[in-house]
Amino acid sequence: MIVRTLLSFWAVTLLAASFPAAPAGTAFYSPPALGTGVHGDLIWSRALDGGAVLPSAARNELVLYRTTAVDGSDVAVSGMVAIPKGTAPRGGWPVVTWAHGTTGDGLQCAPSRYPANGSMYQYLKVADNVLDDFVAHGYAVVQTDYEGQGTPGVHPYLVGEAEGRDTIDIVRAARQLDPNIGTRYVVLGHSQGGHSAIFAASLGQAWAPELTLLGVVALAPASQLGPWIKSLPKQSDSELGFGFAGLLIRAYASVYPDVRTEQLFVPAAAPFEEQLGRLCAGELFAQDSWGGLIPAKVFAPGADLAPLLRRIAQNDPGAARIAVPALLVQGSADDIVPAVATEVLDSQLCDSKTLLTFDEVEGANHINVIWRARTTVRDWVDDRFAGKPAASNCAALNR
Repeated sequence: MIVRTLLSFWAVTLLAASFPAAPAGTAFYSPPALGTGVHGDLIWSRALDGGAVLPSAARNELVLYRTTAVDGSDVAVSGMVAIPKGTAPRGGWPVVTWAHGTTGDGLQCAPSRYPANGSMYQYLKVADNVLDDFVAHGYAVVQTDYEGQGTPGVHPYLVGEAEGRDTIDIVRAARQLDPNIGTRYVVLGHSQGGHSAIFAASLGQAWAPELTLLGVVALAPASQLGPWIKSLPKQSDSELGFGFAGLLIRAYASVYPDVRTEQLFVPAAAPFEEQLGRLCAGELFAQDSWGGLIPAKVFAPGADLAPLLRRIAQNDPGAARIAVPALLVQGSADDIVPAVATEVLDSQLCDSKTLLTFDEVEGANHINVIWRARTTVRDWVDDRFAGKPAASNCAALNR
């Protein structure tokens, strides 16, 4: 045991010496020239402080790591790594990689740098409480901020390939940070992060073949967005969730040349478009922002939505192919991701032969489903690492 501990100490020390020192403050999020390397390479790290710390961890680290954008370019992404107390089991700490829900695209909206007085803080704390329970039970927990959140650039919101790569590559980076972190992992995500988790699972072994993906958990995942987006130009009442559409269209215009905001929105919407890159989600929902806009007055008359809708269909998780067990969780009282949307997703994934369990939590809303499903989720994750056979209720649900 003493020899093993000493070897681990020297491995971590030598590995840390090969990375440049991380700058202080928010300069941490401004990457150096990336040079040569591969996706998942750790760029630098430093001890994490503030409200995002998971208290049950022996060590919380803020990391900056490399991934590959959809266009093939190298980009830097920030995130967090929490390492359990005690001695790692043989094979290393089991890993949960968490994909968070929508927080907004302002630099300050990344979970690793989010202020305690921010509008999304209570949402993030609900998730942190569940993740801390995983750490307390011996899991290393890694959390991506996603490309363009906290770091320069436009966040490719609900672009599945980008989100999935971010979510997997932080596992690679964490193993460079601490070799006691194992190669076996489960992906867990909520809302936008549920969407991310499904796409990460579809990339799985092909993106990081040295890692072993054991399963995926998606809570209230974003899906079936095409019909909603298609309805917006005809909607003459304001809608709190219109900010989601704004974030999506801004992101898709940054990734796909055939989606152009100047062809979709009236010129008078420009000041509100600027808010999408500056404010966090809670502020975007307000009446003086996207939450108070009339969608029919924002979209240009006769706007051609066809390119946008094609890209949304391309990024719908219902088209994903998943070769590992999956758990789909939905609150029946969710007014952000409707239960009917997740039921359709369940049918789509079942039809593609995913080994899927669907669990609807009666009375749970979009946020508290994370907490109310915590025991179901952790038991399911425990079973994947224990090697127990996964079940499916696709046939029983008759969808």
